[in-house]
Amino acid sequence: EDHQLNFGARGPLGDTFRWDLHASQGENQIDYFINNTFNPSLGPQSPTSFKPGTLIQDEFNLNADFVYRWDVGALDNDINVAFGAERRVETYEIQAGDFASYAVGPGAATGLASGSNGFAGFNPDQAGEWDQESYAFYSDIEVPLTTRWTVGTAMRYEDFSEFGDKVTGRLATRIELTPAVGLRASVSTGFRAPTPAQLFSTSIAQGLDTRTLQIFSTGRLSPTSPVAQAFGAKALKPETSETVSAGFTWQLDSGLMGSFDVYQVEVSDRFSQSATFTVTPAIRQQLIAQGVPGAETFTGVSFFTNDFDTRTRGIDVAVSRALQLATGRLQLTASYNFNDTEVTSGSLLNSEAQRVVFEESIPKHNAAASATYSWGSFKLLGRARYYGAWTDSSGNTTGDIFQEFGAITFVDLMFGYDITQNVTVALGAENAFDEYPDEATNQANRGLIYSRNAPYDTDGGQYYLRLDTRF
Repeated sequence: EDHQLNFGARGPLGDTFRWDLHASQGENQIDYFINNTFNPSLGPQSPTSFKPGTLIQDEFNLNADFVYRWDVGALDNDINVAFGAERRVETYEIQAGDFASYAVGPGAATGLASGSNGFAGFNPDQAGEWDQESYAFYSDIEVPLTTRWTVGTAMRYEDFSEFGDKVTGRLATRIELTPAVGLRASVSTGFRAPTPAQLFSTSIAQGLDTRTLQIFSTGRLSPTSPVAQAFGAKALKPETSETVSAGFTWQLDSGLMGSFDVYQVEVSDRFSQSATFTVTPAIRQQLIAQGVPGAETFTGVSFFTNDFDTRTRGIDVAVSRALQLATGRLQLTASYNFNDTEVTSGSLLNSEAQRVVFEESIPKHNAAASATYSWGSFKLLGRARYYGAWTDSSGNTTGDIFQEFGAITFVDLMFGYDITQNVTVALGAENAFDEYPDEATNQANRGLIYSRNAPYDTDGGQYYLRLDTRF
Protein backbone atom coordinates (compact mmCIF):
# COMPACT_ATOMS: atom_id res chain seq x y z
CA GLU A 1 0.00 0.00 0.00
CA ASP A 2 1.41 3.35 -1.03
CA HIS A 3 0.18 6.88 -0.60
CA GLN A 4 1.56 10.39 -0.96
CA LEU A 5 0.19 13.81 -0.04
CA ASN A 6 1.58 17.15 -1.22
CA PHE A 7 0.33 20.60 -0.38
CA GLY A 8 1.66 24.16 -0.23
CA ALA A 9 1.34 27.75 -1.34
CA ARG A 10 3.41 30.05 -3.53
CA GLY A 11 3.31 33.54 -4.88
CA PRO A 12 5.16 36.81 -5.58
CA LEU A 13 6.20 39.68 -3.37
CA GLY A 14 6.58 42.47 -5.87
CA ASP A 15 8.14 42.01 -9.29
CA THR A 16 11.48 40.58 -8.17
CA PHE A 17 10.76 38.16 -5.30
CA ARG A 18 8.90 34.83 -5.26
CA TRP A 19 8.25 32.40 -2.41
CA ASP A 20 7.15 28.76 -2.23
CA LEU A 21 6.18 26.96 1.00
CA HIS A 22 5.24 23.30 0.74
CA ALA A 23 5.04 20.02 2.63
CA SER A 24 4.86 16.39 1.57
CA GLN A 25 4.19 13.14 3.35
CA GLY A 26 4.45 9.66 1.90
CA GLU A 27 4.22 6.11 3.20
CA ASN A 28 4.83 2.67 1.76
CA GLN A 29 3.66 -0.43 3.62
CA ILE A 30 4.39 -4.05 2.74
CA ASP A 31 2.42 -6.84 4.46
CA TYR A 32 3.97 -10.28 4.00
CA PHE A 33 2.09 -13.58 3.63
CA ILE A 34 3.51 -17.03 2.96
CA ASN A 35 1.50 -20.21 2.35
CA ASN A 36 2.07 -23.91 1.70
CA THR A 37 5.10 -24.07 3.98
CA PHE A 38 5.74 -24.80 7.66
CA ASN A 39 7.90 -24.10 10.70
CA PRO A 40 10.02 -27.29 10.95
CA SER A 41 10.79 -26.78 14.64
CA LEU A 42 7.06 -26.96 15.50
CA GLY A 43 6.70 -30.38 13.89
CA PRO A 44 3.15 -31.64 13.28
CA GLN A 45 1.71 -28.70 15.24
CA SER A 46 2.99 -26.21 12.65
CA PRO A 47 0.45 -24.25 10.60
CA THR A 48 1.01 -24.07 6.84
CA SER A 49 0.15 -20.38 6.35
CA PHE A 50 1.89 -17.47 8.06
CA LYS A 51 1.97 -13.69 8.29
CA PRO A 52 5.69 -12.99 8.77
CA GLY A 53 5.21 -9.28 9.50
CA THR A 54 5.05 -5.81 8.03
CA LEU A 55 7.56 -3.21 6.81
CA ILE A 56 6.65 0.50 6.75
CA GLN A 57 8.65 3.40 5.31
CA ASP A 58 7.39 6.92 6.08
CA GLU A 59 8.84 10.27 4.98
CA PHE A 60 7.80 13.80 5.87
CA ASN A 61 9.29 16.95 4.32
CA LEU A 62 8.87 20.67 4.94
CA ASN A 63 10.37 23.09 2.39
CA ALA A 64 10.70 26.83 2.07
CA ASP A 65 12.13 28.14 -1.22
CA PHE A 66 12.73 31.74 -2.30
CA VAL A 67 13.90 33.33 -5.55
CA TYR A 68 15.08 36.93 -5.95
CA ARG A 69 15.87 38.70 -9.24
CA TRP A 70 18.70 41.10 -8.40
CA ASP A 71 19.07 44.01 -10.80
CA VAL A 72 22.73 45.05 -11.01
CA GLY A 73 23.20 48.02 -13.30
CA ALA A 74 26.58 46.86 -14.59
CA LEU A 75 25.07 43.64 -16.02
CA ASP A 76 22.74 43.28 -18.99
CA ASN A 77 20.50 40.80 -17.12
CA ASP A 78 19.46 40.22 -13.50
CA ILE A 79 21.36 37.97 -11.12
CA ASN A 80 19.17 35.06 -10.01
CA VAL A 81 19.45 34.38 -6.27
CA ALA A 82 17.71 31.32 -4.79
CA PHE A 83 17.83 30.10 -1.20
CA GLY A 84 15.79 27.93 1.10
CA ALA A 85 15.53 25.41 3.91
CA GLU A 86 14.26 21.88 4.40
CA ARG A 87 13.32 19.64 7.32
CA ARG A 88 13.03 15.92 6.64
CA VAL A 89 12.02 12.99 8.87
CA GLU A 90 12.46 9.43 7.60
CA THR A 91 10.93 6.61 9.66
CA TYR A 92 11.36 2.86 9.19
CA GLU A 93 9.21 0.38 11.08
CA ILE A 94 9.20 -3.41 11.40
CA GLN A 95 6.07 -5.03 12.82
CA ALA A 96 6.35 -8.53 14.22
CA GLY A 97 4.71 -11.43 12.45
CA ASP A 98 2.37 -14.02 13.95
CA PHE A 99 3.94 -16.19 16.66
CA ALA A 100 4.27 -19.34 14.55
CA SER A 101 6.24 -17.48 11.86
CA TYR A 102 9.16 -16.88 14.23
CA ALA A 103 8.60 -19.47 16.97
CA VAL A 104 11.47 -21.70 18.09
CA GLY A 105 9.71 -25.00 18.61
CA PRO A 106 10.85 -28.18 20.39
CA GLY A 107 12.29 -29.57 17.17
CA ALA A 108 15.03 -26.91 17.26
CA ALA A 109 16.78 -28.99 19.93
CA THR A 110 17.38 -31.68 17.30
CA GLY A 111 18.62 -29.20 14.69
CA LEU A 112 15.36 -28.42 12.86
CA ALA A 113 15.10 -24.86 11.58
CA SER A 114 12.79 -22.42 13.34
CA GLY A 115 10.58 -19.84 11.69
CA SER A 116 8.34 -20.21 8.66
CA ASN A 117 10.42 -21.93 5.99
CA GLY A 118 11.27 -19.70 3.03
CA PHE A 119 10.74 -16.48 4.94
CA ALA A 120 11.05 -16.51 8.73
CA GLY A 121 8.86 -13.96 10.46
CA PHE A 122 10.06 -10.85 12.29
CA ASN A 123 10.05 -11.49 16.03
CA PRO A 124 9.31 -8.84 18.72
CA ASP A 125 13.05 -8.29 19.29
CA GLN A 126 13.52 -7.40 15.62
CA ALA A 127 10.41 -5.26 15.55
CA GLY A 128 10.68 -1.56 16.23
CA GLU A 129 10.54 1.93 14.80
CA TRP A 130 13.59 3.99 13.92
CA ASP A 131 13.81 7.45 12.48
CA GLN A 132 16.36 9.90 11.15
CA GLU A 133 15.85 13.67 11.09
CA SER A 134 17.72 16.21 9.01
CA TYR A 135 17.77 19.97 8.50
CA ALA A 136 19.16 21.61 5.37
CA PHE A 137 19.90 25.12 4.14
CA TYR A 138 20.98 26.04 0.62
CA SER A 139 21.81 28.96 -1.63
CA ASP A 140 22.11 29.17 -5.41
CA ILE A 141 23.39 32.16 -7.40
CA GLU A 142 23.40 32.46 -11.20
CA VAL A 143 25.25 35.44 -12.69
CA PRO A 144 24.97 36.46 -16.38
CA LEU A 145 28.42 38.00 -16.78
CA THR A 146 27.58 38.89 -20.39
CA THR A 147 24.68 38.21 -22.71
CA ARG A 148 26.47 34.98 -23.73
CA TRP A 149 28.31 33.86 -20.58
CA THR A 150 26.61 32.66 -17.39
CA VAL A 151 28.25 31.38 -14.20
CA GLY A 152 26.40 29.66 -11.36
CA THR A 153 27.35 28.41 -7.91
CA ALA A 154 25.39 26.58 -5.22
CA MET A 155 26.03 25.31 -1.70
CA ARG A 156 23.97 23.10 0.62
CA TYR A 157 24.47 22.41 4.33
CA GLU A 158 22.63 19.46 5.87
CA ASP A 159 22.70 18.10 9.43
CA PHE A 160 21.57 14.53 10.20
CA SER A 161 20.59 13.24 13.62
CA GLU A 162 22.47 9.95 13.14
CA PHE A 163 25.87 10.99 11.83
CA GLY A 164 26.30 14.78 11.79
CA ASP A 165 26.53 17.35 9.03
CA LYS A 166 27.65 17.52 5.40
CA VAL A 167 28.36 20.41 3.03
CA THR A 168 28.08 20.01 -0.74
CA GLY A 169 28.52 22.47 -3.58
CA ARG A 170 28.37 23.06 -7.30
CA LEU A 171 30.05 25.38 -9.80
CA ALA A 172 28.74 25.60 -13.37
CA THR A 173 29.18 27.74 -16.45
CA ARG A 174 27.62 28.10 -19.89
CA ILE A 175 29.01 30.01 -22.88
CA GLU A 176 26.93 30.68 -25.97
CA LEU A 177 29.43 30.55 -28.85
CA THR A 178 26.74 31.40 -31.41
CA PRO A 179 22.96 31.64 -31.21
CA ALA A 180 22.94 27.98 -32.28
CA VAL A 181 25.78 26.45 -30.20
CA GLY A 182 26.51 26.59 -26.47
CA LEU A 183 29.25 25.09 -24.27
CA ARG A 184 28.59 23.99 -20.69
CA ALA A 185 30.56 22.49 -17.81
CA SER A 186 30.14 21.84 -14.11
CA VAL A 187 31.85 20.38 -11.04
CA SER A 188 29.91 19.29 -7.97
CA THR A 189 30.00 17.24 -4.81
CA GLY A 190 27.22 15.17 -3.28
CA PHE A 191 26.40 12.49 -0.74
CA ARG A 192 23.90 9.75 0.05
CA ALA A 193 22.94 9.20 3.67
CA PRO A 194 22.41 5.71 5.12
CA THR A 195 18.76 4.97 5.79
CA PRO A 196 17.29 3.89 9.15
CA ALA A 197 16.70 0.44 7.61
CA GLN A 198 20.41 0.10 6.82
CA LEU A 199 21.43 1.49 10.19
CA PHE A 200 19.22 -0.52 12.51
CA SER A 201 17.32 -3.45 10.97
CA THR A 202 18.07 -7.17 10.94
CA SER A 203 16.92 -9.60 8.24
CA ILE A 204 17.15 -13.30 7.46
CA ALA A 205 17.60 -15.06 4.11
CA GLN A 206 17.07 -18.75 3.45
CA GLY A 207 18.36 -20.72 0.52
CA LEU A 208 18.85 -24.19 -0.90
CA ASP A 209 22.32 -25.68 -1.21
CA THR A 210 22.06 -27.28 -4.67
CA ARG A 211 24.82 -29.79 -3.84
CA THR A 212 23.62 -31.05 -0.45
CA LEU A 213 19.92 -30.15 -1.01
CA GLN A 214 19.89 -28.77 2.54
CA ILE A 215 18.20 -25.55 3.59
CA PHE A 216 20.58 -22.92 4.98
CA SER A 217 20.00 -19.55 6.60
CA THR A 218 22.10 -16.40 6.70
CA GLY A 219 21.48 -13.28 8.74
CA ARG A 220 22.13 -9.65 7.86
CA LEU A 221 22.73 -7.91 11.16
CA SER A 222 22.53 -4.26 12.10
CA PRO A 223 26.00 -2.64 12.07
CA THR A 224 25.31 -1.70 15.71
CA SER A 225 24.84 -5.37 16.70
CA PRO A 226 27.52 -6.63 19.16
CA VAL A 227 28.03 -9.72 16.98
CA ALA A 228 28.48 -7.58 13.83
CA GLN A 229 30.89 -5.27 15.64
CA ALA A 230 32.88 -8.29 16.77
CA PHE A 231 33.42 -9.01 13.07
CA GLY A 232 34.55 -5.42 12.47
CA ALA A 233 31.28 -3.62 11.72
CA LYS A 234 31.33 0.16 12.22
CA ALA A 235 28.68 2.85 12.22
CA LEU A 236 27.72 3.71 8.65
CA LYS A 237 28.71 7.08 7.23
CA PRO A 238 27.40 8.72 4.04
CA GLU A 239 28.60 7.84 0.57
CA THR A 240 30.23 10.89 -1.01
CA SER A 241 30.67 11.81 -4.67
CA GLU A 242 32.60 14.19 -6.90
CA THR A 243 31.25 14.86 -10.40
CA VAL A 244 32.79 16.63 -13.39
CA SER A 245 30.91 17.09 -16.67
CA ALA A 246 31.37 19.08 -19.87
CA GLY A 247 29.61 19.25 -23.20
CA PHE A 248 27.80 21.34 -25.76
CA THR A 249 24.30 21.85 -27.09
CA TRP A 250 23.06 22.95 -30.50
CA GLN A 251 19.85 24.05 -32.18
CA LEU A 252 19.94 24.62 -35.93
CA ASP A 253 17.51 26.55 -38.11
CA SER A 254 16.50 23.26 -39.73
CA GLY A 255 14.96 22.17 -36.39
CA LEU A 256 17.75 19.70 -35.55
CA MET A 257 18.75 20.04 -31.90
CA GLY A 258 20.81 17.98 -29.51
CA SER A 259 23.46 17.73 -26.84
CA PHE A 260 26.76 15.95 -26.23
CA ASP A 261 28.23 15.53 -22.74
CA VAL A 262 31.09 13.65 -21.12
CA TYR A 263 31.21 13.04 -17.38
CA GLN A 264 33.12 11.43 -14.54
CA VAL A 265 31.65 10.50 -11.16
CA GLU A 266 33.84 9.30 -8.28
CA VAL A 267 31.96 7.75 -5.35
CA SER A 268 33.70 7.01 -2.05
CA ASP A 269 32.62 4.77 0.86
CA ARG A 270 29.88 3.04 -1.13
CA PHE A 271 27.40 0.95 0.82
CA SER A 272 27.72 -2.78 0.44
CA GLN A 273 26.93 -5.95 2.29
CA SER A 274 30.02 -7.30 3.97
CA ALA A 275 31.51 -10.69 3.32
CA THR A 276 29.58 -13.54 4.96
CA PHE A 277 31.27 -14.66 8.18
CA THR A 278 30.99 -18.26 9.34
CA VAL A 279 28.83 -18.76 12.42
CA THR A 280 30.59 -20.76 15.13
CA PRO A 281 28.69 -22.46 17.99
CA ALA A 282 29.62 -19.59 20.31
CA ILE A 283 28.36 -16.96 17.88
CA ARG A 284 25.20 -18.98 17.32
CA GLN A 285 24.48 -18.93 21.05
CA GLN A 286 24.96 -15.16 21.09
CA LEU A 287 22.48 -14.73 18.25
CA ILE A 288 19.97 -17.03 19.95
CA ALA A 289 20.36 -15.00 23.16
CA GLN A 290 19.62 -11.84 21.17
CA GLY A 291 16.38 -13.42 19.98
CA VAL A 292 17.29 -13.65 16.28
CA PRO A 293 14.80 -16.15 14.77
CA GLY A 294 16.33 -19.08 12.94
CA ALA A 295 19.77 -18.35 14.43
CA GLU A 296 20.19 -22.01 15.42
CA THR A 297 20.53 -22.87 11.72
CA PHE A 298 22.63 -19.87 10.63
CA THR A 299 25.68 -20.77 8.59
CA GLY A 300 26.82 -17.17 8.14
CA VAL A 301 26.15 -13.53 9.01
CA SER A 302 26.84 -10.22 7.26
CA PHE A 303 26.12 -6.52 7.72
CA PHE A 304 26.03 -3.25 5.79
CA THR A 305 29.34 -1.42 5.58
CA ASN A 306 31.10 1.46 3.80
CA ASP A 307 33.04 -0.87 1.61
CA PHE A 308 34.58 0.43 -1.61
CA ASP A 309 35.19 3.33 -4.01
CA THR A 310 34.30 3.58 -7.71
CA ARG A 311 34.89 5.79 -10.72
CA THR A 312 32.33 6.06 -13.53
CA ARG A 313 33.09 7.67 -16.88
CA GLY A 314 30.59 8.13 -19.63
CA ILE A 315 29.18 9.87 -22.69
CA ASP A 316 25.63 11.10 -23.26
CA VAL A 317 24.33 12.02 -26.71
CA ALA A 318 20.78 13.13 -27.54
CA VAL A 319 19.41 14.34 -30.89
CA SER A 320 15.90 15.32 -31.96
CA ARG A 321 14.14 16.91 -34.89
CA ALA A 322 10.56 17.87 -35.64
CA LEU A 323 9.28 18.42 -39.17
CA GLN A 324 6.07 18.66 -41.14
CA LEU A 325 5.32 15.60 -43.26
CA ALA A 326 2.26 15.50 -45.50
CA THR A 327 -0.68 16.59 -43.33
CA GLY A 328 0.99 15.76 -40.02
CA ARG A 329 3.99 16.35 -37.78
CA LEU A 330 6.88 13.90 -37.41
CA GLN A 331 9.01 13.96 -34.22
CA LEU A 332 12.31 12.03 -34.40
CA THR A 333 14.54 11.40 -31.37
CA ALA A 334 17.67 9.36 -30.74
CA SER A 335 19.95 8.93 -27.74
CA TYR A 336 23.09 7.01 -26.84
CA ASN A 337 24.87 6.44 -23.54
CA PHE A 338 28.26 4.89 -22.83
CA ASN A 339 28.81 4.18 -19.14
CA ASP A 340 31.93 2.52 -17.71
CA THR A 341 32.33 1.89 -13.96
CA GLU A 342 35.55 0.75 -12.30
CA VAL A 343 36.17 -0.25 -8.70
CA THR A 344 39.18 1.77 -7.54
CA SER A 345 39.63 0.58 -3.95
CA GLY A 346 38.05 -1.51 -1.20
CA SER A 347 37.22 -5.13 -0.58
CA LEU A 348 35.83 -5.75 -4.08
CA LEU A 349 39.38 -5.54 -5.44
CA ASN A 350 40.10 -8.71 -3.45
CA SER A 351 37.18 -10.64 -4.97
CA GLU A 352 37.30 -11.13 -8.73
CA ALA A 353 33.74 -12.46 -8.82
CA GLN A 354 32.20 -9.54 -6.91
CA ARG A 355 34.26 -6.93 -8.78
CA VAL A 356 33.42 -8.22 -12.26
CA VAL A 357 29.70 -8.54 -11.50
CA PHE A 358 29.59 -5.03 -10.05
CA GLU A 359 31.50 -3.44 -12.94
CA GLU A 360 29.78 -5.34 -15.75
CA SER A 361 26.26 -6.07 -14.46
CA ILE A 362 24.91 -3.02 -16.33
CA PRO A 363 25.36 -2.67 -20.10
CA LYS A 364 28.09 -0.23 -21.08
CA HIS A 365 26.23 0.70 -24.26
CA ASN A 366 22.58 1.78 -24.36
CA ALA A 367 20.66 3.48 -27.14
CA ALA A 368 17.11 4.39 -28.09
CA ALA A 369 15.40 5.84 -31.13
CA SER A 370 11.78 6.79 -31.69
CA ALA A 371 9.51 8.25 -34.33
CA THR A 372 6.13 9.79 -33.51
CA TYR A 373 3.79 10.86 -36.29
CA SER A 374 0.73 12.94 -35.38
CA TRP A 375 -2.05 14.01 -37.70
CA GLY A 376 -5.38 15.34 -36.56
CA SER A 377 -6.65 13.21 -33.69
CA PHE A 378 -4.31 10.29 -34.53
CA LYS A 379 -0.86 9.42 -33.26
CA LEU A 380 1.50 6.62 -34.30
CA LEU A 381 4.63 5.76 -32.30
CA GLY A 382 7.52 3.41 -33.05
CA ARG A 383 10.45 3.01 -30.67
CA ALA A 384 13.55 0.80 -30.51
CA ARG A 385 15.49 0.20 -27.27
CA TYR A 386 19.00 -1.27 -27.42
CA TYR A 387 20.82 -2.77 -24.41
CA GLY A 388 24.43 -3.88 -24.76
CA ALA A 389 26.07 -6.99 -23.36
CA TRP A 390 26.34 -7.44 -19.58
CA THR A 391 27.62 -10.01 -17.10
CA ASP A 392 26.11 -11.87 -14.14
CA SER A 393 27.31 -14.56 -11.77
CA SER A 394 26.93 -18.09 -13.13
CA GLY A 395 26.44 -19.52 -9.64
CA ASN A 396 29.51 -21.74 -9.98
CA THR A 397 32.29 -21.53 -7.41
CA THR A 398 34.87 -22.90 -9.87
CA GLY A 399 35.22 -22.95 -13.65
CA ASP A 400 32.89 -20.53 -15.45
CA ILE A 401 31.91 -18.29 -12.55
CA PHE A 402 30.49 -15.64 -14.91
CA GLN A 403 27.74 -15.73 -17.50
CA GLU A 404 27.70 -13.11 -20.26
CA PHE A 405 24.38 -12.01 -21.71
CA GLY A 406 24.40 -10.70 -25.25
CA ALA A 407 22.98 -7.43 -26.54
CA ILE A 408 19.24 -7.24 -27.16
CA THR A 409 16.83 -4.82 -28.87
CA PHE A 410 13.16 -4.32 -28.01
CA VAL A 411 10.62 -2.65 -30.29
CA ASP A 412 7.59 -0.76 -28.92
CA LEU A 413 4.58 0.27 -31.01
CA MET A 414 1.54 2.41 -30.19
CA PHE A 415 -1.48 3.76 -32.07
CA GLY A 416 -3.52 6.44 -30.33
CA TYR A 417 -6.71 8.34 -31.06
CA ASP A 418 -8.08 11.42 -29.27
CA ILE A 419 -11.77 10.71 -28.79
CA THR A 420 -12.17 14.18 -27.31
CA GLN A 421 -9.79 16.87 -26.12
CA ASN A 422 -9.59 15.12 -22.73
CA VAL A 423 -10.02 11.44 -23.63
CA THR A 424 -7.52 9.30 -25.58
CA VAL A 425 -7.60 5.61 -26.43
CA ALA A 426 -4.32 3.80 -27.20
CA LEU A 427 -3.56 0.34 -28.59
CA GLY A 428 0.04 -0.73 -28.21
CA ALA A 429 2.77 -3.22 -27.49
CA GLU A 430 5.96 -3.10 -25.47
CA ASN A 431 8.53 -5.57 -26.79
CA ALA A 432 6.18 -6.13 -29.72
CA PHE A 433 8.19 -9.01 -31.22
CA ASP A 434 8.27 -10.95 -27.92
CA GLU A 435 12.05 -10.98 -27.48
CA TYR A 436 13.62 -12.82 -24.53
CA PRO A 437 17.20 -12.65 -23.21
CA ASP A 438 19.46 -15.65 -22.72
CA GLU A 439 18.36 -18.06 -20.01
CA ALA A 440 20.28 -17.75 -16.75
CA THR A 441 22.16 -20.73 -15.36
CA ASN A 442 22.09 -19.36 -11.80
CA GLN A 443 18.32 -19.03 -11.30
CA ALA A 444 17.00 -22.59 -11.45
CA ASN A 445 17.17 -23.06 -7.66
CA ARG A 446 14.90 -19.99 -7.35
CA GLY A 447 12.38 -21.35 -9.82
CA LEU A 448 13.34 -18.71 -12.40
CA ILE A 449 14.37 -18.95 -16.04
CA TYR A 450 15.87 -15.48 -16.62
CA SER A 451 18.21 -13.53 -14.39
CA ARG A 452 16.45 -11.45 -11.77
CA ASN A 453 19.38 -9.01 -12.13
CA ALA A 454 18.57 -8.25 -15.78
CA PRO A 455 18.60 -4.49 -16.52
CA TYR A 456 15.39 -4.84 -18.54
CA ASP A 457 12.05 -6.63 -18.31
CA THR A 458 12.23 -10.39 -18.94
CA ASP A 459 8.50 -11.15 -19.34
CA GLY A 460 8.36 -10.99 -23.11
CA GLY A 461 5.83 -8.97 -25.07
CA GLN A 462 3.19 -6.91 -23.30
CA TYR A 463 0.15 -5.79 -25.26
CA TYR A 464 -2.40 -3.28 -24.04
CA LEU A 465 -5.52 -1.27 -24.72
CA ARG A 466 -5.48 1.91 -22.63
CA LEU A 467 -7.93 4.74 -22.00
CA ASP A 468 -6.42 8.03 -20.74
CA THR A 469 -8.49 10.86 -19.30
CA ARG A 470 -7.41 14.40 -18.42
CA PHE A 471 -9.34 16.83 -16.26
